Amino acid sequence: MKLGYSPGMRHTPWLLVPCVLICGWVTGCSANKGPATHAYLRGYQSAYASLASQIRDLPRISPPVRPAEPPNPTSEELRIFDGMTRIYPIAVSQFYGSAFERCQALTQLYSQTQDRIAAMDTAGVEPDAVQFVGLQSQALGQRREFFTQLGRLIALNRDALARRHGVDDLDETLSILISGSVSALAHGEDDAAIGGVLAGLKDTAGAASKRLDAKSAVNEQITHATEAVTELQRGVAACQAEQAKLTAGLQAKYPGQDWTELVPKPKQGDK
Repeated sequence: MKLGYSPGMRHTPWLLVPCVLICGWVTGCSANKGPATHAYLRGYQSAYASLASQIRDLPRISPPVRPAEPPNPTSEELRIFDGMTRIYPIAVSQFYGSAFERCQALTQLYSQTQDRIAAMDTAGVEPDAVQFVGLQSQALGQRREFFTQLGRLIALNRDALARRHGVDDLDETLSILISGSVSALAHGEDDAAIGGVLAGLKDTAGAASKRLDAKSAVNEQITHATEAVTELQRGVAACQAEQAKLTAGLQAKYPGQDWTELVPKPKQGDK
């Protein structure tokens, strides 16, 4: 007996539908994501290189040197020493101003780089690469948060200096921290610099506890800055773990391409 089809079904290629779906699924699964992933990581690398260049172009800042009384000074040497001692707090205040502007510039650069990374095309890119770059962008946000908190600490201590009219141990400790480990952190020395920042903030907190107003906003802000750099430390560790995983995975999947240049290890200094 001959089977009949309704007019609406006669010209419908029902048997072709599963074939089309299956073929499309197989094609999607077997697509080579190497070129798109390569281009994506190149874009990420370019964004970070641009950031490093912009940070290098920022003007250098150095703390003033505390005047030291010369041994067996003459009356003229004492006069010069007294004059330098009187203007030393002004010089420290000016240094704080420059350091605060540096923090603002860094937070803006980190934010701009995050925006640039967020705008990158992820179509056809290996998910592990997208995850890695996402972690890097998150770490940029943690850097931005740390320098935001540090800027607030600097501003608060500058106001406190104006009220005291004199430089104390906290000012000296904070100045050393800003020009040392904090500067190194801004220039990419992640591991060693983060440890130095944490140690420096601990010393700063110890100096702050000796002030008469030990419960001031400065002390609270030191805590906020410490929390921010601790969070950054976790973020950097996550990036390092993901970097190793991503490099191994890409090299295994696309052995014809050198991926080590596109997924660089954390920098140990870029001055």
